[in-house]
Amino acid sequence: MTPAVRVAEAERLFGVFNRRLAETEYLAGDYSIADIACFPWLRKHQRFSVDIADYPGVARWLEAISARPAVQRGLALL
Repeated sequence: MTPAVRVAEAERLFGVFNRRLAETEYLAGDYSIADIACFPWLRKHQRFSVDIADYPGVARWLEAISARPAVQRGLALL
């Protein structure tokens, strides 16, 4: 996969997440394993050359997930 294709696919996926998060607070409505599973990938948006400002729903969601005490404890272990 070329870098341009990788960036285009990342932007497509961020768009999918952003549309979903415009409708609901968390991916499955309530905080769930879906949020836990997707958080590590979506928080690395810089790695995929994705400008998070273009995805306000994802940005809001990342802030909400990052603020959770259990997530903070887990991130501190990294």
